[in-house]
Amino acid sequence: MKKIFIILTICSIVSCDSSSSGKVIARAFGNELYDTDIANLISDDASFEDSVFLTKEFVNIWVSKQVLLNEAEQILNSQEKDKSKELEAYKHDLISYELLNKLVRQEIDTSFSTQELELYYDENKNEFELTQNIIKLVFYKIPLESKNLDLLWSSFKANDQSINPTLVSLSSRGGNYYENGNSWVFFDDILKEIPINTYNQEHYLNNHKYIRINEGDFVYFVKINDFKIRSMLSPFVLERQKIKEILLMKRQQELQKTIESDLLDKAYRNKKIQLF
Repeated sequence: MKKIFIILTICSIVSCDSSSSGKVIARAFGNELYDTDIANLISDDASFEDSVFLTKEFVNIWVSKQVLLNEAEQILNSQEKDKSKELEAYKHDLISYELLNKLVRQEIDTSFSTQELELYYDENKNEFELTQNIIKLVFYKIPLESKNLDLLWSSFKANDQSINPTLVSLSSRGGNYYENGNSWVFFDDILKEIPINTYNQEHYLNNHKYIRINEGDFVYFVKINDFKIRSMLSPFVLERQKIKEILLMKRQQELQKTIESDLLDKAYRNKKIQLF
């Protein structure tokens, strides 16, 4: 309903004609474009302004195509305009593509063992270079009004795990915390959570392990457990999904070749192919 309203609004502006096929919103060289032709091009969640813009853009593209087609009618000869062979070949390619995709989806095994993934990683480490700095860390964002902050900071720097429940409790009072200190995260993402000011991330990471920052009504306790600099080898855990996608693509290509070969063999066995 929203789509039709938008198109009708445009029609009220540009003065559209009506026909049994819908409202005509453009006409060029005897060809007509109807509101029904573009209704499905507008997303239901698009804003009114975006929808109007997209509709006008489509109309402009359609008009430009009509100009080119009309010019082609005037300039090209019948042989140059005849694209039936190309269209037929393209149709056959699309049908073959759809068939192979369907058969591959029916047969392919999408699971990979950790050993398979690790083997590819070990044999192709040059493909897995970090493009961002990554770190392992824990941090607590604690209200400044909390008691015994200096004592807690001293215990935190001493790696006293017994204070962790206290830090979590304090951080839960309007702050935040992250305790998954064995997982790699991108340093750029952490900078969105912690107000660390640095123009040289590599230098900063090399020279800071425990960090205390006062910002507004909060104090941040940060411990960097480990880090890797961009251009270093990316850890396997960060590349696991990418490796799976690479291996899946390879498996799909191999299976496709096998299916094509099997279908060809079957056709020969059933004497459906004759070569002269």
